Amino acid sequence: MDNRRNFLQRATAFGLSLALPWAYAQPPAGETLPLRMGVHPYNSTLALVATHQPLVRYLENALGRPVEFYTAADFDSYVASLLGGDYDLAICPPHFAVLASHRVMAPLVHYQLRLEPILLVRTDGKLRTLKDLRGKRIAMADRTALIRIAVVKVLEDNGLVAGRDYEIVEKPSHGAAVAAAAIGEVDAGLITTTLLKQLPADVQQQVRIIATGLSFPNLVTMARRSLGTAALLRVRDALLAFQATPEGKAFFFKSGFGGYEEVNVAEFDSLKPYVDAYLRMKGSAAK
Repeated sequence: MDNRRNFLQRATAFGLSLALPWAYAQPPAGETLPLRMGVHPYNSTLALVATHQPLVRYLENALGRPVEFYTAADFDSYVASLLGGDYDLAICPPHFAVLASHRVMAPLVHYQLRLEPILLVRTDGKLRTLKDLRGKRIAMADRTALIRIAVVKVLEDNGLVAGRDYEIVEKPSHGAAVAAAAIGEVDAGLITTTLLKQLPADVQQQVRIIATGLSFPNLVTMARRSLGTAALLRVRDALLAFQATPEGKAFFFKSGFGGYEEVNVAEFDSLKPYVDAYLRMKGSAAK
């Protein structure tokens, strides 16, 4: 009961409107429609499906209803679907989770492993520090990604301004950014420590890390508030139980995510500068 009460208190802190009177009701008899789970397109669709298939199967069994996997062709399309309530469940970067929590989604848990942006360079090259990237070409995915917003700021703090001191080469995903660095198409690729562990072994052997010193809460799992408090609690409890199952342990070992933690309000608040930067960016693009 204490865990459920704590969850509801945290939900209130995020401005969630939860229907408390039926929080512990049994699932409605008609609750058999598929749940749409939307995963942020941080990697290729095939890679995302392979990574999340064990979680999808587990949730289907735990919740007693089908779970359909969705992603999007690009970051903007995903965010539009997320904020528009097109997904029943979502796995998304924390700055998008902050935005969605003020609209249609309730944050449930996030991955334990920290979200740490890194730049990968070829092992046979001479690049060692951020300052070494002056005059170089860096592959990055969508400009609205938290890791990109943060790393561009860190590079500025080190005297490197995009378009003046280095060139950003656009790529469709973070995985594609690293692949470009591994084959020498660019000098460096932006990714996270978590995604590095998910890359094929041969790619990992071709690159090494330039650290950025950045660390954020990892991907957040959310549920659509209109599912109702009872459903939110069932999903959250199922997710927390997943990490103790054999398939859950294998999932977290292979993905490198480490497990689940409940969302910390103070950490969400610390992301406000990056959320504001994203909103300014989108506002400028719309003009």
